[in-house]
Amino acid sequence: MALIGTLRNKMGKIVVGAIMVTMVAFIGTDLIGNSTLLGGGDNPDIGEMAGESISNTQFQNKVDELSYNFAINTGRNPLQQETDQIRNQAWNALILEKVYEKQFEELGIVVTNNELVDMVQGSNISPQIMQFFADPQTGQFSKENVTAFLGSLQQAPPQQRNSWISFEQSLVPSRKLEKYANLFTKTNYVTKYEAKDEYISQNANATIDYMYVPFLSVSDEEISVTDKELQAYLNNHESEFQREETRNMVYVLFDIAPSSADSVIVAGEVADFQASLAQATNDSSFVSINSDDPYPFITYYEDNLPLSLQGQEVGFVSEPEIVNGAYEFYKLSRKDEITADSVLYRVAKMKKEFFVSDETINEVYRQADLFAASAGNLEEFRKLAEEQGLTVREANRIGKNAQRVGPMSEARSLVLWLYNEASTGSVSDVKEVGDRYVVAAMTSEQEKGAANLDEVRNQVERKVRNEKKAQTIISKLNGLDAADVESMAVAYGDGAKTGTADFQLFSNSITGVGYAPEAIGLSFALEEEEMTQAFGVQDGVIVVKLIAKDIPTDVDDYSSFALQVSRQRLGQNAMVADFPLSYFRLFVPRNIDETLKEFAEIEDMRYKFF
Repeated sequence: MALIGTLRNKMGKIVVGAIMVTMVAFIGTDLIGNSTLLGGGDNPDIGEMAGESISNTQFQNKVDELSYNFAINTGRNPLQQETDQIRNQAWNALILEKVYEKQFEELGIVVTNNELVDMVQGSNISPQIMQFFADPQTGQFSKENVTAFLGSLQQAPPQQRNSWISFEQSLVPSRKLEKYANLFTKTNYVTKYEAKDEYISQNANATIDYMYVPFLSVSDEEISVTDKELQAYLNNHESEFQREETRNMVYVLFDIAPSSADSVIVAGEVADFQASLAQATNDSSFVSINSDDPYPFITYYEDNLPLSLQGQEVGFVSEPEIVNGAYEFYKLSRKDEITADSVLYRVAKMKKEFFVSDETINEVYRQADLFAASAGNLEEFRKLAEEQGLTVREANRIGKNAQRVGPMSEARSLVLWLYNEASTGSVSDVKEVGDRYVVAAMTSEQEKGAANLDEVRNQVERKVRNEKKAQTIISKLNGLDAADVESMAVAYGDGAKTGTADFQLFSNSITGVGYAPEAIGLSFALEEEEMTQAFGVQDGVIVVKLIAKDIPTDVDDYSSFALQVSRQRLGQNAMVADFPLSYFRLFVPRNIDETLKEFAEIEDMRYKFF
């Protein structure tokens, strides 16, 4: 019966959440959708999924639903970081509804009432049910507990019965997802030849001698590159340099910190508190009321006292000291002898934090506001910062959904400015981020797609320079008269090195060379004692001579390798959604999720609002 009571309490929380969610959804939709009540009919789109526009109202209704659910189950409203998480959960829930549910409908994927019964009390119990009805003492699931609980619902209040129905329905999406994923996983056929290739890849071995010339052996000064060559390389390799939409900016900080006048005020207050504590008759009450320390009355053993109290008598008050940005001082309130060698006592701790006065805050804001008003563009921004001795900091590749900017957390106001108001060269108004005011200037932007040359100049320049180095090295090697890698290295001179390496076919790097999958593949195509021409790899030029290779013989059963190939195709699981009332995350194989979202052409414009 104790278990039934516990479950009823759980269900009580769910039903209140369900009722409040229903009320919010009903009332919220009515209010937001009624332009006469809110004084306007604007309802801008916040995104698009599978050809269907998602309005701000739809999204906010889902956020409200999850926020109320959070409040009911935690007993408090969500904090800012938790609100951000809830917004992401709401977005995922809409993807489940608008993208996945359409797939379910088109494919005829349903969960019947008989299936639902089977998930709750049949032979295919849902993982959610198994967890929900686990014995709190043993953690073990018992179907008898489910049966007993369902029987008790006949006498339960209507609200509790309705809550159970809501909970049961929340099990449906996970079963639908399971069926949908099974359409792919159960039909993901791996042929015998594919499984055999995997077997050979893992078990084939080779030994080579090599001669290697790293690109670093050729000075960059010997190889010139032009912007025209860099842009041509970028144009021919756009797929390697795809970028999401980002913004770059510079900014200056105006710290909101106590002024000297604020510090004098605090010092005066501390002196008054020191004198008052010395005269106090109830030290515990005094520090509980006046100290900024959450635990102001402390018990120590005598040999563990703060240094300022050691050797002092009861009633002594130490001098204030600044510790971690706050004044601290102590009063030795009482000594209690426990044994002949052990003494406790009691210590009252006063702590007073420094504070920033309204006058100081207003003055710092005035300075920041004057700076923003005086800097009309990026050039003026930099010049003014130099004149005022302000450090200009950079923040690059800021995504539209970023919460942080450089070292600043909760800097969403800056991101919203970058994506909704700013243009290259423009200067922001004053933004408050944590304990500082910030003024920023946008320096450049990267649209989604192929990167701008300036964004990837270093990478492209290295690629182009290495291509030219490869041509130089290969040309020199091809002109040498050498029968093996050792004599070739000697003839080449400084920079060339030789070595012997063992590896398997699935390897992608060679000891002493680094990443070189093309060299590994080519090695297995050689006959023993055969040597290649010089060719380029990631970090240099290599010549390979095959010493020996071992290709494994056929086996009767490749099933374990077929399973490995199948798992590789599907990839790891990806979270689809945090379903509102089930407390469980829903997963499908990542490759399925990514493909479905790609075809749904999801456009996320939340960054314009939050």
